[in-house]
Amino acid sequence: MVSPQVEKLFNALIRAGAVSEDKAVSAEKATSLSKLPKAQCMNAVQELKKLGALKDKKNNNSVSYFLVRTSL
Repeated sequence: MVSPQVEKLFNALIRAGAVSEDKAVSAEKATSLSKLPKAQCMNAVQELKKLGALKDKKNNNSVSYFLVRTSL
């Protein structure tokens, strides 16, 4: 069982197509896609990372996120 915020973020990332490293989205984009407050979105990101469903890609000064699994 995951929280509604995690599920909302997960579904938003799938709809956006962020399922590979080259289609990764920024934290700001993930926040706007999920329509969650930034703090809740970042908590959901951490929970998805713990579950092994989300990975991050570090660029020069930013971090992008993408899904490695398409089901929770």
